[in-house]
Amino acid sequence: MLAIVAPLATEIAGARRAIGGARASAVTSRVTGVGRQSAEDGVAAVAELSPDAIVMIGFSGGADPDLRTGDLHVAEVFHSADGMEPITAAPGLTNSVKAWARGKQTRLVCGPSVTVKTIADSKSKSTLHAATGAMSVNMEDYWAASAASTYGIPFASVRAVLDTAQDELPEYLIDAGDGIFGVLRGLAIHPGSAPDLIRLAWKARVARRRLADCVSGLLEAPPVLTAGTVPLIP
Repeated sequence: MLAIVAPLATEIAGARRAIGGARASAVTSRVTGVGRQSAEDGVAAVAELSPDAIVMIGFSGGADPDLRTGDLHVAEVFHSADGMEPITAAPGLTNSVKAWARGKQTRLVCGPSVTVKTIADSKSKSTLHAATGAMSVNMEDYWAASAASTYGIPFASVRAVLDTAQDELPEYLIDAGDGIFGVLRGLAIHPGSAPDLIRLAWKARVARRRLADCVSGLLEAPPVLTAGTVPLIP
């Protein structure tokens, strides 16, 4: 069984049809929530189902200045902004995602990612890129990968770039989660951010569509754990 997890419901929403069309015993999905504790708790809950592998999908902030909204990033190494020991993704899973994306001519980059505690501004993204070589930033992957390792479950991540290296996101989004009311509350306090939110909504649609395409591709051509193994989904 393959487990597909995402921090927010909006990130996995576009992929629900593909997941729902797969055999129930072959795929499970879960929304974990944002941040370290949520990622660790979410992986622990999924681990109870004894999946063969876990793939985290979601949005990310571009750290590489050449990345555009909607580009996919398959992380090969997970860094923590806290300077923890890097974690390597499961090669079989990452290679499966790479092969699918290249076959579909989807814009994709491979390389390190870095997990941060809060929304990263353009200066932070630039600093992290220079320090670690990270292509993108997120708030869960390192901790999810660490938890999966604890349970002995292969883990990989594919993220769609939402905000580019030059973009700035309203800080109040960190507390908004999936709820529209949190966004509206932040907008009421910071009305000047309305144009940014309109642009962000468009970017989210693009990123969500890329993730949905990616999940559909993975389920059509299932990932393998290592070279030569039997696909997870027959």
